[in-house]
Formats: sequence, structure tokens, C-alpha cells
Amino acid sequence: MRSLGSRAGLLFSLSFTTLVFFNYLYFLKWWQPTGSRLWVVALIAISAPFAVLAFRDWRKFAVPGAIILAYVVYMVLSYFAFRTMAFDIRYLCQFILTVLPFFGAGILAGWRPGGLIVVVMFAGIALLLALPVAWIQYGSLWEGDDFRDVLAIPQVPGRAPYYSYYQLVAYGIALSAIPSFVWLLGRTRLPIAYVVGLGVTLLLAELGSRTMFLLLPIVLAALVFRIKGVAQAAIYTGLSAILVAGVFYAPIAKNLSVVQRTEGEAERYEQGAIFQPKTDAHNPYDAAGAFDTGDGGDHRTWSRRTLFEFALKGWLSNPASAVFGRGLGSYSLDLAGVYPGWLPAQHSGEIYPHNWILEAGYEGGAIAVLLLGVVLVFPFWRILSEWETSASSLAIAGMYLLIFGAAFFSGGIALNYTLFFLAGAALSAQSLYSARGK
Repeated sequence: MRSLGSRAGLLFSLSFTTLVFFNYLYFLKWWQPTGSRLWVVALIAISAPFAVLAFRDWRKFAVPGAIILAYVVYMVLSYFAFRTMAFDIRYLCQFILTVLPFFGAGILAGWRPGGLIVVVMFAGIALLLALPVAWIQYGSLWEGDDFRDVLAIPQVPGRAPYYSYYQLVAYGIALSAIPSFVWLLGRTRLPIAYVVGLGVTLLLAELGSRTMFLLLPIVLAALVFRIKGVAQAAIYTGLSAILVAGVFYAPIAKNLSVVQRTEGEAERYEQGAIFQPKTDAHNPYDAAGAFDTGDGGDHRTWSRRTLFEFALKGWLSNPASAVFGRGLGSYSLDLAGVYPGWLPAQHSGEIYPHNWILEAGYEGGAIAVLLLGVVLVFPFWRILSEWETSASSLAIAGMYLLIFGAAFFSGGIALNYTLFFLAGAALSAQSLYSARGK
């Protein structure tokens, strides 16, 4: 039974990770409700019962499990306490079906972390192969409609893609670079690992995801510190800082464009001004940078600063909202009242501050921030408290750190399947390492 449960755990890890990364979020999002997806769902349903029965040390997850359950219950109560007829019940269902199931599935998948790493590496390799294919086919990296044709991503008529395709590629490559970097740190000479890490960082600059470009060096430096110590971490941090400064300021990098692509349009940024778009009188699609002030009159001019300031001011506007928030899904509705006609789906809660603290604070107050914060930080506490661990566990921890950092600048709570899935996986892979006797 134990052998069967171990194989079922690996099958569950492979199939559920496939569902997360190939269907729901960040990259290679081309699957529709077809036979391929149904096969993955069937494998999950078959393997899950055996994997659950063979799982060990459930008691280690009692505390984070109880806290995340308390958070969900609290937000459900806040939804009904503050709701109006404008609130969309589908957003509540999406919130419940994201936080609890994906966190629990992550715990179960992290028991066999090899399955998760295999899926992520496969996706990253596929995306890397798509780069030269796009170059050969179109003669330019970005003339191929953001890899849609190369990766066979279908476009729903009349609906913009959930994520710009440059971000699909950047997120996938960044995530797959982490287990590769961990393996190189343990199996090769350090200079080889450093060159690969810096090379991927430079590639992300050209792909244009500012979030991934700035976060990946931090994650890789943290892994160097965890595996090789303070001195080597300082060396890698210094090399990364030189690279980042070179991309934005050094004359040698003046021909390297940092590009943000949004709904098929390109915003190219001048050297030394990643957060300021280059002025082009002939381009009607000039948009505000990530932290510029947008006036909200146009979907191309809003900014993170607009979203951040609205969330922070609304959260702290009075003692009641500071403690209890304004209700699940309220951010979209309130923001639509300030910028009428600006938001495409304000009734479904799909507009969010792009920062998990501000979103939790605005909709659930300090109570929600505390509950959710403890859950999201808990895996890091486990990683630091249990020093001896496996390379696969460290790789998953690194991937979670990357997505956790991105949650401060991108994504919403009810849409961030990967955040909760990797939180559970990082917690499980670390805490069960010694229990498995490896």
C-alpha cells in the first residue's frame, strides 16, 4: 500500500501541477475544456485518494491549515456582511475554490516534489525552444504576435488574453530556471551556475517582464546563500547588481530594449527609465509606466500607483475599514465608481490592486492581512527552521519565493492559483523531507 501510495503521489504531483501551470495561470495557457484537459482531471481523480491515504504527518499542517481555513471563513462572512446587489456571487465561489483546494493540493503534490519540477522544466524548455522558432519564422523576436502562432495559443474572439504573452514566456522561463540553478549549484562549478543565472536574467530583460527581471536575481541570490553561504551570496548579488545596472544605465547596454507588451502593443523604455515610457509622438499607444500617475480615463493610462493609492487610502479611511475591510470583491466596485467606464468587469471582482497586502487589507482589513500573511510566510519559517533539505525542496521553495515576490506587484488573490499551490508545496516538501528519510 505504501509503494502504491508513493507512485500515486508522484502521479498526483505530475497531473495537478500540469493543471496549474498549463491551464490556469502564467504560461502555456492554451488548453481548453478538451480531451487533453479531461485526461489530466481524470488522473488527478484516480491518484488523489491513494496519495491521501499514503500521506504522512498531517499533523504538521494543522496550524497553517487552520489559519487558512479561518481566513477563508472570515472573508466569506465579510462578503455577506458588506454585500450589495452589485456583488457577483461567482467571485466568492472563485475565491473559495482557489485558496483552499490549491493550497491543499500543493501540500499533497509537494510530498513528491519531483513531479512538480518535471512539469515546470518541461514548460520552460518548450518556451526556450519557442524563442529561436519565433526568430526563424518571423525574423524578429516579437513580430510573431507574442508567440501565439508558435505555441498554438487560441484567442477567444472579442476577448483580450488574461496575460500578455511576453509575461507568459518570462514567467515560465524564470520558474524553470530555479530548479536548473539549484542543480548547477550542487553539481557543477560555481562560475557555470552564475553564468547561467545571469544569462537567464539578461534574457528576461529582453522579454520585458520587469517583475521577473528584478525578482529572479533576488531569488537566485537567496538560493546561493542557502546552499553556499554568505560569501558566495554576496558575490552573486554583486554580479546581479552590475548586470541590472548595466541593462538600464551602462553604454554597453544601450541597444537593449526593455519592453512591456500589452494586448499586442509594445511600450519601449529608454535606458535608465524602466518605469517611464519613451515618448513617441507617432505612437498613439504610449502608456504610463508601472509607477507613473495615470488619470484613469483610459485603460492604457492607469498604473500601479493609481491602484496602490486607491487601495491604501480606502483601507485606512476609517477605523472600521482598517480593521474589518469593505467586503470581498468591493475593490472593483468602489474603483469603478471613481473611474466610470474604465473597468471591464467590475462586478466580478476581477480588478484588484496588484498587491496581496493591499487587496487583503481593503477587502478584509487588518484581520485578513494578518491571517493571510501568516499562511504565506509560514513556508519560509519552515525552510529556515529545517536547515537540512533536498535540492528539490529548495527548488520548490525558490519558485514559491519568486511567485510570493510577484504577488506584491501583480495578480489578485482569487486568481493566484500558483501562489497558494506553491505555498502548500513548499511547506510540504520541506517538512516531509526528514520524515521520508532522504
